[in-house]
Amino acid sequence: MSRARNNTMACTRHLTKQQGFTLLELLMASIIFAIMAVMAYGGLNSVISNSQSSKKALQRLQQIQQSVSVLNRDFRQLVSRPIRDEYGNTQASLTAGNNIDTLIEFTRGGRVNPAGLLRSTLLRVAYQFDDDKLIRLQWPQLDRSQELQPKKTTLIDKLEDASIRFLAANGEWQEQWPPLNATTDATSNTTTAYPLAIEITLLLKDWGEIKRLYQIDVQS
Repeated sequence: MSRARNNTMACTRHLTKQQGFTLLELLMASIIFAIMAVMAYGGLNSVISNSQSSKKALQRLQQIQQSVSVLNRDFRQLVSRPIRDEYGNTQASLTAGNNIDTLIEFTRGGRVNPAGLLRSTLLRVAYQFDDDKLIRLQWPQLDRSQELQPKKTTLIDKLEDASIRFLAANGEWQEQWPPLNATTDATSNTTTAYPLAIEITLLLKDWGEIKRLYQIDVQS
């Protein structure tokens, strides 16, 4: 009886010892877990990087689309209305190539007036290419004083170059407007001629060249 009991206790102790893990097994399990964790982190990091790249590309696309939309709205609402600048000089309703600070400056209609205020529906708008950015300037009044400052809005960045040219009535492209040989209105001291079309070329550092051509139908 005593011998049977000893055999039973020995078997129990043997089974109890076999229920745990050896140091080698724990080490192998840790190595496998570490490898799986590294693989999972690499995959997750790749997914996050792709998501961030897609988000940046979408934001860039939205910026370009919004910029083109603003350009379309401005150049399709040109109005024949000269102005007086901050120095009291008369400026043509459309001028470009005469000021090193701006690409183009013009008068446009369509100013939103949701409150129905007693104000003009016209705007004076200009575009600048400055420090790899296309900047839009907008004056709240057409005839401005020296204290009147324009509202500046950066439309698009990462811009390598920006240029504008004008299709004259004789079929030749001009780099400035009014052209040097344009006739002048004696009453306003400004030219009354307008281009048939305006071509705008934007060279983006990441998207390449974007070119827009606008047929001009000036409103009086």
